[in-house]
Amino acid sequence: MPLPLKDLAKLNPIIERIQAGRFDANDVDNLLMKLRPYGGDRSVFLEIAHFVAHPDARDRGLAQQSLTAFVDSIQYFQEYVSDKRSLNLSAPFPSYIYRLFLSQAKLSDEGRLRADYKMSHSTLIKKIEGSFAVDKKTNTCTLKNNKGGKELFAALQFVTGFIHSRPSFHLDAFHKELKDVMSAHGILFDEAAWDGQVDRVSLAILCLVSNTEFRLASGGQAKCELNTEHHFRLLSGQRRMPNGSMSPEPSAFGRLMIWGRATVVSANKEPLRIGFPLIDTGLDPHAHCESSLFVRERAPEDFGDCDVETINLAPDMSLSGDYKLVRTDSLIQRVEQASLSA
Repeated sequence: MPLPLKDLAKLNPIIERIQAGRFDANDVDNLLMKLRPYGGDRSVFLEIAHFVAHPDARDRGLAQQSLTAFVDSIQYFQEYVSDKRSLNLSAPFPSYIYRLFLSQAKLSDEGRLRADYKMSHSTLIKKIEGSFAVDKKTNTCTLKNNKGGKELFAALQFVTGFIHSRPSFHLDAFHKELKDVMSAHGILFDEAAWDGQVDRVSLAILCLVSNTEFRLASGGQAKCELNTEHHFRLLSGQRRMPNGSMSPEPSAFGRLMIWGRATVVSANKEPLRIGFPLIDTGLDPHAHCESSLFVRERAPEDFGDCDVETINLAPDMSLSGDYKLVRTDSLIQRVEQASLSA
């Protein structure tokens, strides 16, 4: 559907502020809310726009699917792989394993799948969907009569043989689709000026997305938070690894990312807290975080003979006036202190 003229008039000042580098997270929020109905089939753009519109509890979307898939993978590893328990497909089995078949089929090495099992991703997914029936009342799955076969079972064993995990998407894909949406609806913008603000827009998105809650397909809950690839880095010396060897790594925090956090509840196991990268960026923490977030200190003796730097992020983060990430609680404290001293 075409963009109404009145909405275009509201968007123009927001776009001008972003291009001029005079915007805040609220401008990015408003931009996404106004463009959300016009996203079409641009899945990554819509994912971020839906994050903004429904931050209370996401129960669908790319990130929710990735979280569900990873939780299913860990549950399967705990209940079957680590216990060396075989899966009997001829008897009813937990429905989360059916979800696992589908998610791991999408993530598997398609070259290996074609070479060894003569199937593409889409072919395997169709075979899975046509061969099994899910009973939502009992949360179990069964093999349909006269379905399956050695080829399918071998392919399923291949895709569930190891845990696949990768970020749901990179923010670069969002920025491309955002420009596609604006271009498709006749929204004028200066591409060079817009591209010059991409990192700042990304920071605003990280603030809007962080601390969002999810309802997983299993019925469990999860949350996402801003983090880095490594929560510390070594400034000097070496740290002691779990196997007793010494290492000078990590020497850098890596990129800023949105991490997914969830609890895996498996039969006869203690609940397990897990985390994995959910949304990737190309943003360097030192370039885009306030210096107050970094703490340098001597590592505990049992950690190794080294000095470390940690980063003190929080679930709720904000964008400062000079476009640096800052803890929202500290930002509020500054406002309160300024108010008291006025």
